[in-house]
Amino acid sequence: MTSTDSVTSDDDLRHDHEFVNDTEAVIRLGSMLLSSGTGSYRVKRAMTDTGDALGMDRLDATVGLTEITVTAHRGDNFRTVAREVYRVRVDSSRISALEELAHNLPEGMTGRDVEARLDNISRTVRPQWKEWQTILAGGFACAGFAILNKFSLADSLVVLLAASAGQFVRGRLNRRWLNQFGVAALASAAACLLYLVVADLLTNTGLHTIHGPGYVASLLFLVPGFPMITSILDMVRMDFTAGLSRAMYSIGLILAATLSAWVFSVATGLLPLPAQTVLPNPWAWLAYAAATACGVAGFAIIFNSSPRMLAWAVALGVVGNLCRLALVGANLPAQLAAGVGGLAIGFLASPLSVRTKLPRITLTVPACVIMVPGASMYRTVYWLNAQDMAKALTFGADAVLTLVLIACGLAVARMCTDPAWAHNLPIPSPHAFKFSEKD
Repeated sequence: MTSTDSVTSDDDLRHDHEFVNDTEAVIRLGSMLLSSGTGSYRVKRAMTDTGDALGMDRLDATVGLTEITVTAHRGDNFRTVAREVYRVRVDSSRISALEELAHNLPEGMTGRDVEARLDNISRTVRPQWKEWQTILAGGFACAGFAILNKFSLADSLVVLLAASAGQFVRGRLNRRWLNQFGVAALASAAACLLYLVVADLLTNTGLHTIHGPGYVASLLFLVPGFPMITSILDMVRMDFTAGLSRAMYSIGLILAATLSAWVFSVATGLLPLPAQTVLPNPWAWLAYAAATACGVAGFAIIFNSSPRMLAWAVALGVVGNLCRLALVGANLPAQLAAGVGGLAIGFLASPLSVRTKLPRITLTVPACVIMVPGASMYRTVYWLNAQDMAKALTFGADAVLTLVLIACGLAVARMCTDPAWAHNLPIPSPHAFKFSEKD
């Protein structure tokens, strides 16, 4: 071997090591984003931007709920890497930090540089809220749901206490890395149990008669709004691998929570009947605005949004939900009204996201969750178990159509304001796959 051959071999080895490091940095960033709860499109876009900054010719990725497979191309080299995510959660602050990193990488970066910045994000992006604030957030979110579902103020206060207890149980069990479906079932049972205890106490002491159906609202903090909405958005983008897996995950969480509550209702004889509290105008609109703000803020805190994200999400949520309620009052079908509310939130979020430099998803999803018909989802499962198919289909159709139309409203707004999201342009294959005339 000549000295020239030795130098060439050393250069090839060095470049190969650099390619390996760059690929590992890209898939680590994608894994961190996926574990933070964002949609497949955003994971792929962040990895593609990072790959471009690292000098890759092409990046092909398949993203599911808990796994990523990436094939990176650079010149004649390619490398395929698979990575598994062991826990699914929602962390808006981490999503924001990771996307800011991916979309603002300067030229000349190396995989080691990206890894160092990812290490810094892992160390510095911590929970934005204390445990007691997150516990109360779950309670206020459900209390907001209760007001919007026409429960009385007294019922809503009991819901606040019960949901806070359920959120406490969920938080403590999640820290122990328990199965998420089991956590949902136990948190639902805790919320229902405390609701019954407090309701019986107030009723027996003569302070106030609490209506039993309020327990339905006390478990709505378990509604998986983030994965439900992102699953539909992924499927709109023709990414059925991610969309269907997220949808099944959401259904699993809903079933775990609702079946637990169903056992509770069978044991106590309570029926999940709708409430009928009517507030006089204009107090009704003030109450609905306040309830919406509480609900959106509660979910934003549960999603670990920053105070700035929370404030903007609350503003968007109030506008979108009041728009929905106004259209329902004008005799527009409730499902279509929810779609218009989602559309309004999507259009307003577009310039707001650019101006605030916050990821759109961290603003729109918390704002839309308050419109998700969590109570209808529970009633669907309850009446299915009661073998009343007519009521089950009624509530089930309401839940599915409302959720789909909310997501479709967001999707239409995104297509109208983001050409890159509306078009799936093909990426040319790297020259490694082109055969020469000699071949």
